[in-house]
Amino acid sequence: MMGGDERKRVFALFVFFSLWIVGVMAALVKTQVFDYKEHIANIKKQSNRIKPLFPKRGTIYDRQGEILAISVEAKSAFLDNLDRKESGEIFRLIQGTIALHPDKTRDDLKKKEIKEKIASGTRFIWIKRKLTDKEYEEICKVKIDKQFKSGLHFVDEYKRLYPHQSTAAHILGGVGIDEQGLAGIEYGLDSVLKGKGGRVEVLIDARNRKFEQQYLEKPVFGRDVYLTIDLGIQFCVERELESTVQKFKAAGGAAIVLDSKTGEIIAMASYPDYQPDCFVDVLPAVRKNRAVSFLYHPGSTFKVVLGALALDFGACTPQQVFNCYNGVYHIMDQTITDEHPADRLTFEDILIYSSNIGAARIGARLGSRKLYEGIKKFGFGDKADIYLTGEESGIVRPLEDWSGVSAAFLSYGYEILVTPLQMARAFNIIASGGFLVEPFVVKGIFGIHPSETRKERIISLSTRQYLTNIMIRVVELGTGKKAGIEGVEIAGKTGTTKKIKIAGRGESGYVSSFGGFFPAHDPKLTMFMVIDGPADEFYGGDVAAPLFKSIADHLLVRLGIFPELDKNNEIHL
Repeated sequence: MMGGDERKRVFALFVFFSLWIVGVMAALVKTQVFDYKEHIANIKKQSNRIKPLFPKRGTIYDRQGEILAISVEAKSAFLDNLDRKESGEIFRLIQGTIALHPDKTRDDLKKKEIKEKIASGTRFIWIKRKLTDKEYEEICKVKIDKQFKSGLHFVDEYKRLYPHQSTAAHILGGVGIDEQGLAGIEYGLDSVLKGKGGRVEVLIDARNRKFEQQYLEKPVFGRDVYLTIDLGIQFCVERELESTVQKFKAAGGAAIVLDSKTGEIIAMASYPDYQPDCFVDVLPAVRKNRAVSFLYHPGSTFKVVLGALALDFGACTPQQVFNCYNGVYHIMDQTITDEHPADRLTFEDILIYSSNIGAARIGARLGSRKLYEGIKKFGFGDKADIYLTGEESGIVRPLEDWSGVSAAFLSYGYEILVTPLQMARAFNIIASGGFLVEPFVVKGIFGIHPSETRKERIISLSTRQYLTNIMIRVVELGTGKKAGIEGVEIAGKTGTTKKIKIAGRGESGYVSSFGGFFPAHDPKLTMFMVIDGPADEFYGGDVAAPLFKSIADHLLVRLGIFPELDKNNEIHL
């Protein structure tokens, strides 16, 4: 039998174990009943990952279905910095396999930045985003100790590619590292192209391996966009523009090709150009699309607008004679001169031989109010709004701000600032039969039907016919001879102006331009050329007109237009 002391010890052990069992049971009840939700949440935090899904950006095509911009899958590398020493070792192994930036200085700065982040204990550190296939292969070859807590990981993203490199760069624009549109169509239609991101829940095991995933929200891919641009013509126009700019040692230039009847922009070139996939590293001055943002005085090309208004308002007749004061004309305290002095010229000859004095005299007959109203009717002072960034509206001063000499100077293209696109639109009014046909560059968006182009009559058909005949003679007899192509009637006009200086600031030099359309009596294409700051030679007829001809020569073949050559020159066998 147990003694009294033994019974007390047994009883004490019984009480202890009873209380222990009650405590364990209470803890189990608390864990599995009262704290159930909290523990489940903690387990999910450890075994579940919510990852964002990036949408695939829409593809951009030319009018023939050629790919101009496309997004493809790419790996992005990042460092999970759990241990600074281990992370430093991992980065030491990686940095010898790939360049973090093409530029040596920027590459060194990037390496320094990553090392600083490792040292400061930053947990998530990008190594390099949007790796090429070759870079991904090289970085995967790096042997990392499996016992390391820190690790190198990859995430799937999309990378924007431009298969034709710099072709149509200023139209396309470019995107940032997160595929956000930054310029051109990429920016103007970013909301359409970018799509909508999604989320996926990834389940991982104790070894950090994925074993299951489910979509919380599926990504919505961006819409595809079709442009009016013809890739082949665009390439040709860019090549000829570059050649002209380099030949005349100019600062830059722009060239535009429109479908005369529809207003579709078949080509739009700006030089200097750049590679869209390197957009963030391009200087702002190079990114500038001169076709829509270069502001300049249109000079004598504006005489086409003046002539159309004077004829349409009935202020002049084609054979009316004007006193041109032998090349020197005084108006108030200003003097207007002509390069080729003449005593008297007809309305037609004023345009053919580009007389500034004659233009000022026509402007006086037309009057300030009608000239102002006509300029606005032609679309000057208004953007075309074609989804391209940086488009300028130009400057047309209100009529009440005009001085006593404004009408005279406006008549030959001063006291107004325009863009090359605005001048192409104005010339196309003549080419289209007297209609303002708004130019556009977006032909269609997948799943969205674009509205019809606005078409408004600006001048009468008879005015258009008169003016076309005069513009043909400009090319055949006048300042635009170097734009001529034997056997093809081309209607055109030259322009030469001094560069803009505001408050005494700005570059010296000239702007050379030429606009026209062909075949003159049944136009297929309207083109406008601008060369900024050519050295030595600077007249529009010597610089821009030959550029027009070189592009037209190529396009005649594509259009199936064959020159009607003089039969007297045929060789008979």
